[in-house]
Amino acid sequence: MRRAAAILLALLLAAHAPMLLNDGLFMDDWIVLKAGPAYAVDIDFLLHGAGHPIFFSYDTFANWTGAPVVVMVSLALAGIVFGAISLALTATRLDLLDRAEAVGFALIVWTYPGYQLWAGKANSVYVLSFGLLFSGTWLLTLTYHARGMRRVLLRLACALAFLLGFALNSTMVLFAFVMLGLFVAIWRRGEATHGLIRRTWLAGWRCVCGYPELIVLPLVYWGALNILFKRAGVYAQYYNAHFPTPDELLKGWQTFFVTGCRDVVSRALQSAGEAPMLFIAAALLVGTALVLLRAEMKAAAQRYNGLLPFALAVILFLVLSLPYMIAGIPPSSTHFYESRHLLMFGLPSALVLLGVKRGAERWVAPGAAFAIVFGSGVVLSIGLLWSDYAFMQARTLKQQALAYHLANQPQPAATVFALEDGFVDYPSRHVAFGLAEVTGTLRLVWGNQPFLGFALRAERPTFLQEMQVARTASNSAFSHVDPTGPQATISLQPGPGAAPNLALTRKYYACRLLARCDILQLLDQLAQVSVKVGRIAGILPLDETKPTR
Repeated sequence: MRRAAAILLALLLAAHAPMLLNDGLFMDDWIVLKAGPAYAVDIDFLLHGAGHPIFFSYDTFANWTGAPVVVMVSLALAGIVFGAISLALTATRLDLLDRAEAVGFALIVWTYPGYQLWAGKANSVYVLSFGLLFSGTWLLTLTYHARGMRRVLLRLACALAFLLGFALNSTMVLFAFVMLGLFVAIWRRGEATHGLIRRTWLAGWRCVCGYPELIVLPLVYWGALNILFKRAGVYAQYYNAHFPTPDELLKGWQTFFVTGCRDVVSRALQSAGEAPMLFIAAALLVGTALVLLRAEMKAAAQRYNGLLPFALAVILFLVLSLPYMIAGIPPSSTHFYESRHLLMFGLPSALVLLGVKRGAERWVAPGAAFAIVFGSGVVLSIGLLWSDYAFMQARTLKQQALAYHLANQPQPAATVFALEDGFVDYPSRHVAFGLAEVTGTLRLVWGNQPFLGFALRAERPTFLQEMQVARTASNSAFSHVDPTGPQATISLQPGPGAAPNLALTRKYYACRLLARCDILQLLDQLAQVSVKVGRIAGILPLDETKPTR
């Protein structure tokens, strides 16, 4: 297994290597992480508004170190590496997958490009939480046959891993599957002479009595959240928890299928046509790994063939999407940030490929079936993943170019800024900068003043009124902004050095790794920035008059 684990680790590091070079902040990262030494953040709302105590702990530690980007990237990589290795080890120890299947399965799960926010910093806690779930499962597997003090220590580590994994609340769904697996293991050890009903009851009783800390763990966590860290204000409204109607369920599952499955395949095929070199490089990487994995490929045990992987894929898909439908927060494939609800959907994708691979073994050799099914799947996954990393890196560079130009201009007499983003019209994928990103850039450049910045095309005409309500809400993350100040419009237009995302990212890598150019010069040529003070066109003025009695 060491050889297979080493191959898995090498492929994961190669697939996620662009994460190490992306030091940019995205969306809500600007609210919770210190973008610079003099950049002030107040993340108390995570405790008393959003109800995220584990998030608060990670973000506080990251800011305390003075290098929050390094810390959060390290957490994401730790989640990827430990999660993938733990998944592979657990599957092979339980004889669910052979070593080659375990490597392919883990790769699909941990390079899943439907989740486009791999380079996000604050959301790296999601990635770590997902990884901790598999680490906890591996520790539970070791605990099952351990004795003495080793068993005690393993159980404590297992409970802690699961608890920290609950930072991504929807991992509780997978935790329930882990507990079901524990129940099945205990049931299989029971006496067959007891009969089905008594054997099932005894297995359940032994599961509860033998692992009480795991039974009460989600209850304790949810109890603590709802008593000590109850969501309040706008966050209570955002998570509009309700059990969806049958029509809502069907529409919700359709949305998840479109964004998490269909759009992923279509984006991969489109990207392969637009940037074939990425997929050729991925094919060479995966091909080398397949040669090294030849000795690990064998026919699957007959008892695990059939439709079981497909059935599990359907069940997992339906169940994993249910928490988000209950909360009323569907995903989207058009905005990278709205893909954050798809992190765990690499699991049903991997199960489908596993079922196809085992079905293909009826006609071709196991090695050929693995190479065709998992090989092609991993190539498409890594190729699209690299394409998304290039998009995220290019987006970081555009925002850094904005900050660079603003820092080299005199500060205008305004505190409310609308951004006219010309890169929206540029013939390469771009997503308009969010409120937190524009506001954070202004505060980074000109100091901790009550700036409010937003992308003009992305907001409604009543944006200022909405922000006035949001900033005055209890435990708001936007209490530091002021929509009542003087206004100005920032024009961000592509400069002479602008280029499509992949070409721009390659140039940045050449500057940073090979010292072929100066990064500041790259930023200077990338964009043209100007500021015009005056009322923002298309945005209704904020009425500051108070009603008279």
